[in-house]
Formats: sequence, C-alpha cells, structure tokens
Amino acid sequence: MKMFFILLFFLLSACGDEKDTRSNSMAGTTAVIEIKLSEAMTKVLSESPVEFRKECMPQVNMCWYKISKSAADADLPTVIVNKSLKIEHVTDVKTSIDGDVGGDIENLELMVRGLPDNSQHEENQAFLYSLIKEIKASGWKHYFAPYDPRIPGSQAEKIVNPGDVLGVYVKSHPWLDPDYKMNIDQWLKVDDFYDWNFYSDGNYLTLKAWRRNSDSDPTQRGTYLISLKFMSEREYWVSEFSKESDKTRWTDLLPDLLLKYKKQRDELETKARDAGIDVNSSYKDPSIKALH
Repeated sequence: MKMFFILLFFLLSACGDEKDTRSNSMAGTTAVIEIKLSEAMTKVLSESPVEFRKECMPQVNMCWYKISKSAADADLPTVIVNKSLKIEHVTDVKTSIDGDVGGDIENLELMVRGLPDNSQHEENQAFLYSLIKEIKASGWKHYFAPYDPRIPGSQAEKIVNPGDVLGVYVKSHPWLDPDYKMNIDQWLKVDDFYDWNFYSDGNYLTLKAWRRNSDSDPTQRGTYLISLKFMSEREYWVSEFSKESDKTRWTDLLPDLLLKYKKQRDELETKARDAGIDVNSSYKDPSIKALH
C-alpha cells in the first residue's frame, strides 16, 4: 500500500509541504554542499548554501528533497559526499526520507553536467573514465553484485556480449569493471546504459551513464546523461525485497537470500572456468554490518 501511494504521488505531482530551506550562494562563487550518508537530513538543510525544495506525502510519512538547476547555469554547485568524494558541476541533488525509518540520509542521487550535446563518443568516454578515477581515488572499490560471477575486466576479451556472461544477464559485467577501459568498439556495443558499481565503508554507489547517439553521426557522436546513485547498507539490501512486510524484517530474511545468491554465483563461475574464463576468487563480498 505504501508503494501505491508513492507512485500516485509522483503521477499526480503532489506537493504536500513545500518550502525552501536556505537562499542561494552569492553570485560568482561555487557553492559547496557537503552530504554524508547516514547523517541527519536536518543537518544538511541547515548547512547547505543552496536551497532545497521539500515535498512531503503524509499518507506514507515520506519527504523528498531536491535541488535542480539548469546545465547552462554558470554557478553549478559542487557536492562532497562522505567528506572525500568531490563531484563538480552538479545539476540535481535528490534524496528521500522515510519517516518510518528515521531522519537520516539513506539514499542520494546526483546528476552531473557532462560534455555538450553531440560530443564525440571518445570524449565522453574519457570524461567518464576520469570520473571513475576520481571515485576510486576517494576510496570506493569495485563491487560485484552477490549473485554475479567475479569475472574481472582482464577477461573482457573473452566475453562476446555486453549484457551477459555465457548467456546469463549479469549486473557486474566485466566490460564495466572500473579497473578496465573498454575500447571504442566495445563502448558502442553497450546498449545505451552503462553502470559501474562501487562499495565503500558500508555504502554502495552506482555511476550511471545513458547514451543517445547523434541522429546525423551515430557512430561518432552522442549525448550522455550522467548520474551517481548512493545507497546506505540498509537502503541497498532492503531494495532486494518487494513486499513491505519483508522490508521491515530484512535482516532476518537476508541470510537465506545471500545463500541463494551464492549458489547462483557458484554455478556461473563454474561454467566460466570450464569455458576458460578466469575468476577473481580473491574478491570477498563486503561485510554486512547489520548482520553482525
């Protein structure tokens, strides 16, 4: 029922409570917004130099906070996440707070201004790999989904299709290993969406890029939309369950789900080894703090 109201909220563009929390920064300066996952949203609101728009839906005890600016603006803010990752030229900042859970930030999405529309694919590729380098430098590590085979980018040449491994869809595809750089042919074989997955100190991050090829020169140029989606440990694992009743007892249900995922991984890794594809057996899944 809660999900129904949330969907209805977005479909009807309901506003609930709406208020600005702080005025914009002075013209000619770059505003810096500092956000830390699992800290109180009220702290971010009180310290942010850029105003957030707030929309609430009392029926489900949820509020949404957003900053939205045009990519053409000269004063796009910088966002520093968890004190170490600095993201410049941010057009959108989004988070939602579930009052039934608490007032802390469990999720965060940033939209980043990329290159001008219809820039060369190779230029966009370089832009994204530069961003990946910054993400890794701030302490984020490559993350494999728990059900995916741990096949590193070093094996990318043995994988024919960008969406699957040995005919099975995988979220953690070797071509999208943050430590691997695709050649331009591989880059353009990816079906419009790129996802690189990271982990750091109990939090999860997906760098997403959506590619729309140029109508006049599709093999050379395109327009890219870039976002970074951060999730706390709780937010990440709760999303694995669809029923509201299961979400509330996720720590009880997760161990069995992880065993199921491990079986899926083991089966596909065995097939990969049989096909001559190396597996990074030294990779260990991050510890889940809530289970300890």
